[in-house]
Amino acid sequence: MKISELDKKKVLVLGTAKSGIAATHYLVQAGADVTVNDGGTPSVEDVETLQTLKVETIFGSHPLSLLEGVELIVKNPGIPYQIPLLQAALAQGIPIWTEVELAYRATGASWVAITGSNGKTTTTTLVHELLRRGQARVHLAGNIGFPAVEIAQQAQAGDVIVIELSSFQLMGIDAFQPVSAAFLNLSPAHLDYHGDVASYAEAKARIFENMEASGRLVVNADDRHVMQLSEQTAAQRLTFSRKQSAYARVEDGMIIIGETPVLPVNELALGGGHNLENVLAALTLIEPFDIAMTDIQDVLRTFGGVAHRTEYIGEFKGRKVYNDSKATNNVATEAALSGFTAPIVWLCGGLERGADLSPLRHAMTHVKHVIGLGETGQRFAELAEQQQVAATITQAMEEAVKAAFDVSEPGDIILLSPASASWDQYKTYEERGEHFIRSVQEQGGAVK
Repeated sequence: MKISELDKKKVLVLGTAKSGIAATHYLVQAGADVTVNDGGTPSVEDVETLQTLKVETIFGSHPLSLLEGVELIVKNPGIPYQIPLLQAALAQGIPIWTEVELAYRATGASWVAITGSNGKTTTTTLVHELLRRGQARVHLAGNIGFPAVEIAQQAQAGDVIVIELSSFQLMGIDAFQPVSAAFLNLSPAHLDYHGDVASYAEAKARIFENMEASGRLVVNADDRHVMQLSEQTAAQRLTFSRKQSAYARVEDGMIIIGETPVLPVNELALGGGHNLENVLAALTLIEPFDIAMTDIQDVLRTFGGVAHRTEYIGEFKGRKVYNDSKATNNVATEAALSGFTAPIVWLCGGLERGADLSPLRHAMTHVKHVIGLGETGQRFAELAEQQQVAATITQAMEEAVKAAFDVSEPGDIILLSPASASWDQYKTYEERGEHFIRSVQEQGGAVK
């Protein structure tokens, strides 16, 4: 079904929120006969918006009678296919799209798409920042921007739309075809939605199912599952790795894309081994767009990342400071610690959930001092003692940051990467990260 064929077509929009409201706006403009259904109670704002659009609405349940005469369903990505309404729709052969497919058909712009279990937001944001230095007009869409269909209506042929895509969104594509796409990594997630890892992986792999030989697919050479899944792509497959030889790689501390040296790793504003992988993927994605090397280097030296994800705060009293408050488990903190070669003063700890801290040992190679915080502060100090690393136990963030400056020297890294949830002292990891930043600014003075 082409967008031009939507006029007078009966379309069911399933779910409200941002994507549902945006899809409804577009479909009404396209002349479709729209019904909006939400199994819960939409916000007052959404209800008022739908009233102004003069569409039929049914809230509180998903009656099967909604399918009568329906030729297309556009659903909120979070609504599982297992609900009876969608099972019945599938049995009847009714197309089920997410708003991403609607957006793709609404514009002649080119799409650069990123998926993966981890790193999507940082990579997508970095790609957007890099492409903004080029000649094309660039838009950011999806989970970290505005709904894709809103952006698609603003974009013109020759523009570029950069989009982060979840497995939920990718399950609802049909013709979506990016010119450049990345599959960053794969680890078990959202199994309550997908049922098993194989189904989750299959959903992620849909990012490249429509790509042709002219497209570019960027994949993680160190992820066996991603490599196996991507063997079937028709696109040009290019690999990245911070551990082995690949198209995008690190040699003697230098980032290399193809045969082109880009920047020494130690000049990146982004910290953490996982972020180095994100950089390698982003640079490979944007290579065909001919961004000047000086502009690329400038972005890499100044892009501090996404808030609370190994976010570069700045240099204070000669120390480079990073906020990785979102690291609430061992895996995230291991990745952060492994990305630095300078001495690290590591602030860690939070809610006690009984996690085994021993897997963190191998990532502590460059840690010179541990500052233990909150309920698990004592346990992190004991971990440090086992590794023959000095430790300080604190309770308040201000106290921890002061200690970090006291025990560090110019040239050191001060890293908040808690490997623990924030709920012993904070409502959210964002609140914890913002408190850390304020404390750094109070203790460290002006940022360099």
